[in-house]
Amino acid sequence: MALAQQALVVVTQALTTLGGAVGEGLDPGRNENTSVSVEWPAALSSPHPTNAVNDRVKALLALCGVGDEALTNVAALVAARQKSTGNNLSADELTFVLRAQGDPHVWPKAWSLSGDGLEDQEIVDRFKTWIAGFHTLGTRRCGASRTDDGATVVTFDALADLSPVPTQARAGQWITLEGTMLVPASGVQVVVLGPHAAPRTVPSSLSGNHIRATFSVDQQGEWLVQVLATISTGPRPVLESTIFVGQKPPSTFVRAKVPGEEAAVGAKDSADAMLRMMNAARASEGLGKLTRTKELDKLALEHSEEMMKTRIVGHDVGSGDPRARLDAAGLTPKIAGENVASAGSLENAHRVLWASPSHRGNLLHPRFGHAGVAVTKAPDGSFWVTELFTD
Repeated sequence: MALAQQALVVVTQALTTLGGAVGEGLDPGRNENTSVSVEWPAALSSPHPTNAVNDRVKALLALCGVGDEALTNVAALVAARQKSTGNNLSADELTFVLRAQGDPHVWPKAWSLSGDGLEDQEIVDRFKTWIAGFHTLGTRRCGASRTDDGATVVTFDALADLSPVPTQARAGQWITLEGTMLVPASGVQVVVLGPHAAPRTVPSSLSGNHIRATFSVDQQGEWLVQVLATISTGPRPVLESTIFVGQKPPSTFVRAKVPGEEAAVGAKDSADAMLRMMNAARASEGLGKLTRTKELDKLALEHSEEMMKTRIVGHDVGSGDPRARLDAAGLTPKIAGENVASAGSLENAHRVLWASPSHRGNLLHPRFGHAGVAVTKAPDGSFWVTELFTD
């Protein structure tokens, strides 16, 4: 979230979590292209209420949250993909399918279990254990698919809802984005990322719980629009919309390489791997390297440990927001920023940070020259990442 010009620049966070049981869940590190074919709707919007669920699905939703038609469709696609190919969806693939079902929410999580002879109660018990490990902000919405040999659930925390935003537009068209916050927020910021330009912030407002922004899509190609809101855990993305200008949306997911994702090879540890990817991404845009400092590394590590302990991705987790933590350490940079994420692999953490307009803004900020980088690994195999930037 962009705060005072000389205090904090963009401070944002990212989460990508997929899980399962007994090695049969969704692996966020898998890289297979999806065989799932989708047809995008005319607009992205939310919510998508549903009541069409059978008793076996109701048992899962009773533990999960409010039923959502888009998530139900995603869960069915995930289950069909696993059954037909044996391959799982990575986090970016899961987000693509969610967008293609017309939903603008961020950080979907998925759980899947399959096997011969699974009893309904065993499936419910295993899912109950998984879902109990997540802290919920806002309204948790869920979709589930049940088959004779297993179950799949897809869920996210809804912190805001979106009025319809077109998925296709012509070059030069003006877009009006309107939404409604579902949790208290002290401010919002809308960041857009075009096909050939750096992320930019567009004028936006928050009146009560109503979000509004207007902007022009002036280049042909794919645009990503991200709504950031400052809530109880600090600034974080709450909505994203994809707009295809002068072209049709793709019917299948194709993974494009992310600058820096191959730079982690040969790293001495996880934090070094993240720094190598960060600096390689900056080099791809002609920017200088970030230099790690012990003081910033210490602050970043303390924050990653707090996030892992609470299982909350946020900036105000533990010892306060980044500025408070810097002040307490006696550090007084002119500008600073922070990216935080949770992912099933380091490369996937880098991918989701790069794909997010606000996170990319931090990674590519020309005035940042120093960084603290920390990675902690939880018992479930998830990585909790903090990137703290200063001038």
